[in-house]
Amino acid sequence: MTRILCSAVLFACSQAALAVVCPDGTIVAGTQCYLAPDGTYVGGQSARLAPDGSYVGGDTISIAPDGSYLGGKHRRLCPDGKYHAGKRCKLMPDGSYVGE
Repeated sequence: MTRILCSAVLFACSQAALAVVCPDGTIVAGTQCYLAPDGTYVGGQSARLAPDGSYVGGDTISIAPDGSYLGGKHRRLCPDGKYHAGKRCKLMPDGSYVGE
């Protein structure tokens, strides 16, 4: 019984930690914010410079069908009309979406 309860608590904690609010109020995917050289925050991993001059978080940079750059290999068109890195869209409390 203890093992099942602990597993449920760890699962709930890991699900809740998939997005974080950064010091400037933006919400990013991941468990921490990374400050990019241009003053924006990215999630996932340290900021990487994309070909358009923007910064993305993640181990790779990919281009979405709308021409925007995203960190990571997967991208998803979310209900807000924007592409986000990840396999699924997650609605945040402020109405924005992040990929997960």
